[in-house]
Amino acid sequence: MSKEERKNILIYSFSGLLLLSLITFAGVKNNSRKVEDVKVEITDQEGIFFTDQLEVLDLMTDKSADYVIGMEMGDLDPKILEERVEANPFVKDAQVYRDLKGNLKVKVEQSKPIARVFVDGKKDKYIDTDGRVLPVNAKHTARVPLIETAFDFVWKENMNESKYGKQVFELLTFIEKDKFWKAQIAHIYIKKDGEIDMYPQVTKQVIEFGKPEDLERKFSKLMTFYKEILPKKGWNTYDRVNLKFENQIICE
Repeated sequence: MSKEERKNILIYSFSGLLLLSLITFAGVKNNSRKVEDVKVEITDQEGIFFTDQLEVLDLMTDKSADYVIGMEMGDLDPKILEERVEANPFVKDAQVYRDLKGNLKVKVEQSKPIARVFVDGKKDKYIDTDGRVLPVNAKHTARVPLIETAFDFVWKENMNESKYGKQVFELLTFIEKDKFWKAQIAHIYIKKDGEIDMYPQVTKQVIEFGKPEDLERKFSKLMTFYKEILPKKGWNTYDRVNLKFENQIICE
């Protein structure tokens, strides 16, 4: 090894140690900094907020039993704080991190309801975009399709717990992702045999959808009914439209 090579190795080694020392010093200094403020950002779900900054702070501090502001950064465990915030059923995800100004930042992603389940004599439930069953929330009411069933609501935590529940959830997701059907489908009734009737927001026809399957085909037929049949026959001519049979639209 030449003298020049040894010199370069020493230079690189010294530079690496210096950089490591600076990083370590910065980390120690940052950990010793005290939390100046807590900044909460809640993802806007179409203007609907099922939680707010005060509630997030209350969850983080365990109802003021555990202070955050004034604490040293190194004494806080972001994972524990995230778990506290996520205890709210309407919080889908929480990220807690610190910035260079001495602030603790909390980014909250809300759960988004796509249907509300009405159960006679019991508390209503929401279904979110992951199929989770959530309680109703006093802070806000989501404008989503209402579901009624001819049997007791059987899904405890998630609609994907059963094959049929997964089918119903796929139907709700299909409606949610289509702007027209999201605006048009107001009420979904699940009968004892598992077949579904839908009640639209506009026009009076009951939509006999059948089992929650073949979604693309059935909604395509329903769109044909709205675009081609009703304009010719009259919007109030029929009381029911049946989509259950393949290659047929039965209007009564």
